Amino acid sequence: MLHKTCYHCGNKCITNNLYINNLFFCCTGCITIYKIINKYNLLKYYELNKNPGFTHKKKYDFSYLDTETIYKKIISYYDNKITIVSFNIPTIHCSSCIWLLENITKIEKNIIKSTVNFTKKKINITYKNSVYKLSDLANLLTKIGYKPSITYGNINNYNIIYNNYLLYKIVISFFCFGNIMLLSFPEYLGSNSDEWFINHNKFFRLLMFILSIPIISFSSIDYFRDAFLGLKNKYLNIEIPISIGILVLFFRSIYEVIYNLGSGYFDSLSGLVFFLLLGKNLQLKTFKYLSFDNNYKDFYPIFVTKLKNDLEEKIIISNLKKGDIIIIKNEEIIPADSILIDGLAMIDNSFITGESNIRYKKIGDYIYAGAKQIGGMIKLKIIKNVDKSYLNNLWINEAFRNKKLNNNTRLNLVSKYFTIIILMISIISGVYWYIKNVNRVFEIISSILIVACPCGLALSTPFIYGNVIHILGNKGFYIRDIYTIERLSKITYLIFDKTGTITEIDKSNIQYFGEHIGYDKKLKIVSLLKNSNHPLCKILYKKFSYINSPKKVTGFEESPGKGIKGLVDGIEIKVGKYSYILNSKNIINKKKDTKVFLSFDKKTIGFFKVKNFFRKKLRKVFKTLSKEYKLLIMSGDNDKEKKYLKYLLPSKCNFFFFKSPIDKYKIINNLQKIGERVIMFGDGINDTLALKKSDVGIVLSNNNSFCPNCDIIMDARYFERIPIFLKYTNISSKLVFISLIISIIYNMIGLSVAITGYLTPIISAILMPLSFISVLVFSVLSSWITAYKLKII
Repeated sequence: MLHKTCYHCGNKCITNNLYINNLFFCCTGCITIYKIINKYNLLKYYELNKNPGFTHKKKYDFSYLDTETIYKKIISYYDNKITIVSFNIPTIHCSSCIWLLENITKIEKNIIKSTVNFTKKKINITYKNSVYKLSDLANLLTKIGYKPSITYGNINNYNIIYNNYLLYKIVISFFCFGNIMLLSFPEYLGSNSDEWFINHNKFFRLLMFILSIPIISFSSIDYFRDAFLGLKNKYLNIEIPISIGILVLFFRSIYEVIYNLGSGYFDSLSGLVFFLLLGKNLQLKTFKYLSFDNNYKDFYPIFVTKLKNDLEEKIIISNLKKGDIIIIKNEEIIPADSILIDGLAMIDNSFITGESNIRYKKIGDYIYAGAKQIGGMIKLKIIKNVDKSYLNNLWINEAFRNKKLNNNTRLNLVSKYFTIIILMISIISGVYWYIKNVNRVFEIISSILIVACPCGLALSTPFIYGNVIHILGNKGFYIRDIYTIERLSKITYLIFDKTGTITEIDKSNIQYFGEHIGYDKKLKIVSLLKNSNHPLCKILYKKFSYINSPKKVTGFEESPGKGIKGLVDGIEIKVGKYSYILNSKNIINKKKDTKVFLSFDKKTIGFFKVKNFFRKKLRKVFKTLSKEYKLLIMSGDNDKEKKYLKYLLPSKCNFFFFKSPIDKYKIINNLQKIGERVIMFGDGINDTLALKKSDVGIVLSNNNSFCPNCDIIMDARYFERIPIFLKYTNISSKLVFISLIISIIYNMIGLSVAITGYLTPIISAILMPLSFISVLVFSVLSSWITAYKLKII
C-alpha cells in the first residue's frame, strides 16, 4: 500500500487511517493541530508553505513555570491584568510559522498580542494573567507544534551555549581533518608502488572512512538540517548546494573505497567542513563585534537625575547602579526596575505593552523599566541594574509599532535566484565534464557548489550599516537600526522645532516683569517647575537653581504646548502661555515676545520674558542643508523672531509659528501625502506626536531622558555636524551597492575557475570565506575611510 504524506508536517504516514477531508496525517498530534488551525479559520498557514508544521508526540509538564522564582526570571513585565513573556522557539523556520504564531490570539482569547522575531527565533507574547497561566501558554505553543525552549541558558546566556556547540564542531572536524591528512600522506608521497602500502591501503582507507563519520553526522548536521527545511518549504537556500557538495564527496569516496578505485576525497571532505565552520565562526565573531546591541551601551546619550546626599546630578543611564536613588519627572521613561519611595506615580506602560493604560502606584510598589511617569516628580530606588538591551528591544518594538520597516528588495531578489542559478551551473558543468573526463565530474561539481557563496550579498547591508551606526554612535548620533539608515537616504524635507532644538537652553536671557516675588513664592515656583522637562521650564528652573529644598507638589498637570499647573501648600500655581493662565483659547501675545506667565490662585502676578540664543553656526548648517533638502521651522512659540530668522537662514526656508503638537502632526501628515519624506528634529517631550509621525524622528539631547518615539538620539553638542552625518548615511547606501557588486564579481571569478577544473573542493572551501572576508574588509575600510574624509573621525 502506498503511504501518504502528512498534510501538516510532511512526514510519511505509517497508516492511512488518520485523515480529514481527504487530508492525511502521520499522527494524532498533527491531526489535532490541524483541527485547531481549521477551527479558528487559520488555514492560510498551509497556503503560505507546504507541510510547514512540526509536532511533539511527547507530553511535557510546564507546571514549574508557575512557581514564583522561575516565573519572575522568565517574564519581562507583570501587573494585575497582563503578563509579557519572551520565549525561544527553535522550530520557527518559515513565513507560515510567523503567520500562525502572530495569529495565535484567534486560538486563545486570553492572548492579547504576539510578535515574532524570526532571525532570533523568539516570540514575544502579552496575555491576560487573571485566568491564564504561563504554563497554559507553554502548553498551547507545544500543542500547535512550537515548543518553547526553556533552559537555564534562556534565562541567563543562551548564546554562550550555542557558541560552545559550534566550537565543539570545529574541534572535532579539525581532529578528523588532521588525522585523515596524516593517513593520506603515503599516497601524497607516491607510495602507491610500495608493496607494504598496497597490501595495507584498505586499512588506511577504512580509518579515513571512520574518521569521516563524525564529520557527516555531527559537524555537518546544521547544513543538512537547514537544507532539508529549505526543500521542505520549497525554498532554495545556500545550505542546499553546500550539502550536495558534502554528500557528493562522501558517497563518491565510499564508492571508490569499496571498488578499490582510490582513497576517495575524505581529505577534501574533512578539510571542506573544517574551513566552512571556521568561516561560520568568523562571521559570528564579526557580528558580535559589529552588533548594534553591544556597541551602543557605552555612548548612549541618555541621562537620568540621581540623588546623592540630597544633591542632584545628571548621569548617563549606563552608570546607574542597583541601590541608586533617582528622580523621574513628567513624561520621563523609568530606566530600570525600581520601587517607589516618594511621590504620586501615575504610570503609563504603553512603551512596554503597546497600549496606554495609566496605573496609580503607591509607596513601596514595584515599577518596571520602560514605564513612563505621567504627572509630578517622583523618587525611585533602583532594585535591578540597568538592562540596556531590554530598553533597546523596547525601542526596536516601538519602531515596529510606528513605522513600516521595508526590506531590501534588491537583496531579496538577488538571493532568491542565487541558489537555483548555482545548481543549474553545476548540472551543466557536470554534463560537460562527464563527456570530457568522467573521473573529474564529482570533484568539479563539488568545487562549484562550494566556492559559490551569497554571504557577501546577504551581509553587505548589515555590515556597512552596522559599522555606520557604530561610528556615528561614538560621535553622539545614535541610530536605532539599519532600517532608519535606509529611510534617511530617501529624505526630502527637514523640519526643525525652535525652542531647545535650534536654540541653546543654557544661554537664554531671562527678564522678569510684574509683582515682586519673595523667597517663599520663588520656592513654590521652583517646586512646580522642577516637575517638567519642557525647555522653557528648564530655562526658568535654572534661573532659580540657587533655591534648595523644593516643596511637595500635588495635582501636577502639564498641557503640551500650553503650560503646567499644580498645588503647592494648597495654592494653585500656573506657569505657561497667557491663554493658558486665563483659560482662554483666543488670546494671542500681540507683542510677539517669548513670555512665560505666572499665576497664584488664578491671579496673574507677572511674566518672564525669554530671549532665545540660537545655536552656533546655525546659518552655515541651514545653508548646507538647503542644497539637498527643503527646510521648515515649526514652533508653538510666537513669530517675534521670524524676521531675524529670515535674515539668518536661507531664503528657501519656510516658517510656521503658533503651532500646537496636533498642528505639527497634521503638517507632517500633509507633506507625506504629497510624497515628501520628512525628518523631524525636536526636543523629545513637546514634539512626541510629530516625531512619531515623521519618517525619521531625531531628538536633540540636552541631558534628556529616554524618548521612545524617535529613531535617532543626537547629542545637542554636535548640532553643527548634522549635514555631515546625513551625508555620511547617504553615502553608506551607495557603499552597500558597491559591496554587492564586489560579491557578485567574486562569485563570477570563483565559478569560472571552478568550472574550468582548476579548483579542488578543499581549495574551494578555503576560498569560500573570501567572499565574506572581502565584504567585511570593504565594509569596515570603506565606512571608516569615508568617515575619515568627512572628518567624522
